[in-house]
Amino acid sequence: MFGVLGICGLLVFILARPQEYVEVLQRLPMLYLCCAGAVGGFVLDVKLRRLDAQPVPILRWVIAFLGWAVICTAVKAGEVLQQSVIELAILFVLFATVAHGVQTLRAFRVVVGTVTVVCLFLTVVCIHQGLQDRSCIVTDPEHPGEGTPDGRPCEMSVDCYGHDAEPGAEYRCEKAGLFGTYSIEDRVRYRGELHDPNELGMTVCIGAFSLLLAFANQRRRPLAVLLAAIGALAVVYCVLLSGSRGALVVLVLVVAVYGVRRFGAAALVAGGAAAVPMVALLGRSGSAADMSTQLRYEAWAAGLQMFKQSPLFGVGQRQFSEHHFLTAHNSYVLALAELGLVGLVLFVALLYLSVKTLVRGVIELEHVPGARPAQVWAMALLASFAGMIFAINTLSFAYHSVLWIFLGLAGAWVSVVRHHQPDFDVRLTGRDLILIVAGCVAFAGFVLPVFLRLKGA
Repeated sequence: MFGVLGICGLLVFILARPQEYVEVLQRLPMLYLCCAGAVGGFVLDVKLRRLDAQPVPILRWVIAFLGWAVICTAVKAGEVLQQSVIELAILFVLFATVAHGVQTLRAFRVVVGTVTVVCLFLTVVCIHQGLQDRSCIVTDPEHPGEGTPDGRPCEMSVDCYGHDAEPGAEYRCEKAGLFGTYSIEDRVRYRGELHDPNELGMTVCIGAFSLLLAFANQRRRPLAVLLAAIGALAVVYCVLLSGSRGALVVLVLVVAVYGVRRFGAAALVAGGAAAVPMVALLGRSGSAADMSTQLRYEAWAAGLQMFKQSPLFGVGQRQFSEHHFLTAHNSYVLALAELGLVGLVLFVALLYLSVKTLVRGVIELEHVPGARPAQVWAMALLASFAGMIFAINTLSFAYHSVLWIFLGLAGAWVSVVRHHQPDFDVRLTGRDLILIVAGCVAFAGFVLPVFLRLKGA
């Protein structure tokens, strides 16, 4: 299918961002070209009747969420409306092309395999970074996470400001990696949207660790299992180097989801028991971690105040940092503050419907002949969503491309199942909507205020 090549290119250029460090690629607008290739390929496939143009059930909720974000921005921050519309349009194209342009199991494997390979690439780059000695890094203030090492060893940043320092340059004493990357407080990270160690750690967990388990489970050949095990261990090591406590919990959640499928609810209890000492022993700790947690609570309190001042429209998409010196560090607080209660309901509806669809798929396809591959991928995506839904409690992920890639993959999984079973359809019922609205109201009106009061924020 013609659209798959464009989709895979889009995934590579969004996640790995080679256009930022490969000079030849810098001369072309690669993201826009890949978007055009993905959309054009999809249209061509539909015209050639290789694809069905039937929309996936979640599409209407995606349109509602992104449309509401545009409305909120137009009302509250009209001066940035054009920039907001462009960003949201890219997210829509990313979701829609993945969800509708992948309708066969073979194409699904190619796209999921692309995500896995790119995330393993990120893992290798970050492991290399973590194994380096500290050196003086000339930072790039316009591009977070990027810098140039000048070759001088150091122990602290002050060591870099000697007679050999460049006048006016800002230095950090960090571990320099490939492609202009460097660590932050010795915690490995990438660049672009993944310049934060926590976001990097979560992404490789859900984009490599979980999907590698599916590849091994599907093939069940010794070589495939061995390669998957090596890749999974590399991801675990990368997460340890990132120092992300949340990513460690995501690892446990991914394994726990598979455990629940086989051993029942007892696997959740075992996973919880394993997560506590793992985070305590291997996660980041000390005064820096405590300060980070306190600043996060302050950001949540600021987000709650933004919601109270404008409960319907919020402050507008990407406007949180215009009202507070930090980002929200919580996707649910971010949606509430920027898009009001309606925006939070729509955001939760996207996640709820994706999870509901995958759960229904795992259950209903249990006894369908030949449906095992679809079940395997449903379990992998379900494990990824379980980890992501937890992790975004401390990450500003509402408009992050990784989230929209996985929403697209969940939609693509539905398209694959419909290719063989056209009557497969999962939608939000009236009861589901009541539960979502009630949960969001409780979160905004009771849970979040009480939690912040207890934390003194």
